[in-house]
Amino acid sequence: MPNLHPLTRIRAFWLWTAIALGGVLTFLAVPGAYGVKAHAVLHGLCAQTPSHTFMFGGNALPFDARMTGIYGGALVTFTWLASLRRVHFYGNPPRRVVALLALCVVAMGLDGTNSLLKDLGLWHPYPPANILRLVTGFGTGVALAVILTWLLASSMWNLASAKPVVRSFGDLRGVAFGGVLFGIAVLSGAGWLYLPLSVLLMVSAWLTLTVLMLVVVLLLFRIDERVRTLEDLHIPGAAAAILGLAVMLALAGGRFWLERVAGIPLSPV
Repeated sequence: MPNLHPLTRIRAFWLWTAIALGGVLTFLAVPGAYGVKAHAVLHGLCAQTPSHTFMFGGNALPFDARMTGIYGGALVTFTWLASLRRVHFYGNPPRRVVALLALCVVAMGLDGTNSLLKDLGLWHPYPPANILRLVTGFGTGVALAVILTWLLASSMWNLASAKPVVRSFGDLRGVAFGGVLFGIAVLSGAGWLYLPLSVLLMVSAWLTLTVLMLVVVLLLFRIDERVRTLEDLHIPGAAAAILGLAVMLALAGGRFWLERVAGIPLSPV
């Protein structure tokens, strides 16, 4: 991929910048407290159970602990792979790496099952804890980001490379370090961290859905083979960003509607 100057890149992909700024300005322009709006935006992606959510100076994160881990892990992994210039690699990782990522997903599933048994008043092997939800969610977020990166690269194969997106455990050292920093920040409960963490979670949710929608756009309109330069992703990427935001808001709106129809009271923020 060409190494463009940041300002040149912004001009070349002006639609991406316009959509991002439009989303931010729209969010700020909508009436209501910041915390309420953040919860509303992510309402369709998470149960937002108060007892499962980390608090910061009286403010609850817009995601519960498990989803905080998932989207935190995804954002850290996307960022690390981008720094390594691996986002255009579609080669299969070694089996040991695949096994580790699969184990992370299984661990979250087991911990989620344990929490469900507790909520149902049934026997469960160990007491559920938000820190376990966070850690197992983070591992799943790492796996999710690696899978989506592989899918995106394989969907623009004329631009991408057949090298493995993750070649060894060592390639994940930056993810591990970022995970430790992220975990410390979340577990600190420091009030001043509420704003940056909640913003990062919203950005991660939008980014994750955008990457997924970009894969759909490339394959649905059969333009995957026509992507030969980064500039060829300008329009498809912009469309994917809009679709990702639309999906996120549609899910939130759908859940609000169902709760209203069913008479389910909204959880306090």
